[in-house]
Amino acid sequence: MESLERSRAVIELGKRLIAQLKLGDDELTQWMAHVLAERIHNVEIAPPEERVAAQNSCADLVFQLWAQRYSLPPRLRPLKKLEPLLGTLDSLDATNGPRFRFMHEPPADVEVEEDVAKLLGLAVKLDDASRTLVQYFLATAAEQASEESKSWIQSAVDAEADVTLEVRIIGFVDGGLDRASDEAKFVREALLDKIQKLETFASAAAAHAAGLRARHDLLDDEVNDVESNDD
Repeated sequence: MESLERSRAVIELGKRLIAQLKLGDDELTQWMAHVLAERIHNVEIAPPEERVAAQNSCADLVFQLWAQRYSLPPRLRPLKKLEPLLGTLDSLDATNGPRFRFMHEPPADVEVEEDVAKLLGLAVKLDDASRTLVQYFLATAAEQASEESKSWIQSAVDAEADVTLEVRIIGFVDGGLDRASDEAKFVREALLDKIQKLETFASAAAAHAAGLRARHDLLDDEVNDVESNDD
């Protein structure tokens, strides 16, 4: 038997879904809104001996509709502003997989000349720093886009509905924007490490750009023209 609090949360999520479905102008969405409203009403008027069955029936439909939240027509999707972010995260694989985008752990038990080892070590650090930049820019975008979705996500969490994808975004935002933590010392050390990586990245990128410019006799005006065309 589900708790009273969870049952209320499921009904609240159901009512939000009804309001969303009523934005549609086709018969199917109107019918789904009607059926869900009827099941919620059945829970509210059910005698004690029938209440559990009514709650389960209502919850089943709420969770079925919630599972289709990204498959509904565009104007009816409650979390549609998160969809581009989910697609970008998946394409970049920014939160899963190996620690570095382009490299796995350095090979062990292989002799490498000192100069080569330094260059390889720098390449690994730069790749790690690039992930930090990507995470920050995406996290900033995610924070802005997810603001309108927070009430929906909280409602689904309270109802114990599946919010795996949405929680992934929240975690990504917190990590990319360096949210405060109780472990002040740990946070300070992590920030100092991140700053060092970014400064190394900026220095190496500037040096490489200057080298390319000098090697190919490129003037500032030519580079600025290319940047203007990209914009």
